[in-house]
Amino acid sequence: MKTNSPVFKIGFALCIALIPSFAYCAIEYDHQQDIVYGYKDGMALVMDVYSPKGELNEAGIIAVMAGGMTSSPERSHKAGNRSDVQNLLKAGYVVFATAHSSQPKYTTDEIRWDIPRAVRFIRYNAKRFGINPDRIGIMGHSSGGHVSLMAATSPPPENQDSKDPVERVSSRVQAVVAYYPSSDLLNFGNENISILDHFRSVGYNLDAAFDYHQWNDQLNRFERIVDPEARTEYFRRNSPLNFVSEDDPPILLIHGSKDILVPIQQSEIFAVRLKEAGVPSKLLVMEGQGHGWENPLELEIEEVQNWFGQYLLKE
Repeated sequence: MKTNSPVFKIGFALCIALIPSFAYCAIEYDHQQDIVYGYKDGMALVMDVYSPKGELNEAGIIAVMAGGMTSSPERSHKAGNRSDVQNLLKAGYVVFATAHSSQPKYTTDEIRWDIPRAVRFIRYNAKRFGINPDRIGIMGHSSGGHVSLMAATSPPPENQDSKDPVERVSSRVQAVVAYYPSSDLLNFGNENISILDHFRSVGYNLDAAFDYHQWNDQLNRFERIVDPEARTEYFRRNSPLNFVSEDDPPILLIHGSKDILVPIQQSEIFAVRLKEAGVPSKLLVMEGQGHGWENPLELEIEEVQNWFGQYLLKE
């Protein structure tokens, strides 16, 4: 594992106005770039670590750097200037801006395993990062929200037989904030409409993220999955809705009421399933907002801080 990444001392004095009624001064932080949390097909999976210079609250938040099932370390390198990350740093959280493998090379079925590895790595190295290993939250927007929900509802079990000590620790998180996530890839906006069909209907091409392949032992190569029933199974096993159980962590959903790309129905049906399972949860509807908005709104900031504070900072 890479342990000698440079630490960048960053300081800010500029007060940034988010909206007329709310402003904050950007907080100073230490920034560690390109921490390797695992390897995939011979390539490194990396995260950037942001630590506030002030007092730490001993909790850490994984900020999934993704949108459109695309992620990159470049996004992680700039995360410290994001207002949502700044709000977490100001509250004393260590933020792990985490990149995962991306489409068009990797599908949703392959991407989903990266973030659990990041959780394990952070937990194993909790002392090094100055956090409590049992106080790890996760946050993501759009596809980052989908990946966050998958990590929260279907964490792979620890492998006690692994030679890698990181694989022997839990991949469970303790709290989740998911912005406008996908939850049911087979019933997207309406029943029996797949996420792929919906995206095509609104002119959004994300076909590569669902171009599933399977290894063929006889041909000794990966073959595209074209059988409708087999494809349906892949959509099903990449839908967080199908993995909800009573032991899931508390989940806050935030969704714009006018989201066309990912209909608010995706959060509504997920919220119902969470309630049925007895999982602490809340759906915050941002009236009049679409798929994302330029700056955090005051209500949203308060809800996120209260959610993580309630479930990560309680004794």
